[in-house]
Amino acid sequence: MKKLPDMREFEVLSFEVEDQALAFDVDNIEMVIEKPEITPVPKSKHFVEGVINLRGRIIPVVNLAKVLDISFDDSKMKSIIVAKTKDVEVGFLVDRVLGVLRITEEHVEMVDVSDKFGKKSKGLIKTDGRLIIYLNIDEIIEEITVKEGV
Repeated sequence: MKKLPDMREFEVLSFEVEDQALAFDVDNIEMVIEKPEITPVPKSKHFVEGVINLRGRIIPVVNLAKVLDISFDDSKMKSIIVAKTKDVEVGFLVDRVLGVLRITEEHVEMVDVSDKFGKKSKGLIKTDGRLIIYLNIDEIIEEITVKEGV
């Protein structure tokens, strides 16, 4: 008799960049804020928009669209997702946050979304007739900190 695999439930934060639905694991998300004034940082990498002062902490703000190499419209980017992994705190600039989704592993298709995303993606989430690119936040933060020295 075959034992059915346990369908682990977990939550992701779904958001949009230029009409593309994306998601991060909720475990790494500290908060979502409206885009405040961002202070530019001279000589920073092209994907770093600058820094914000969040309750006395200086947080680098990264344009997620630039990191993922997808088109974007600056005027639509209204939210910042503050994430933390391995003691690195980063704010990701996105168009808008859609909300938290509770999904099971059966909703996730472990496919390479494209050569463009590579290790930055964990696959595709198929839920409610929508396709959401499931991003690997650890990989993204590691990539930008190696590139940036954040």
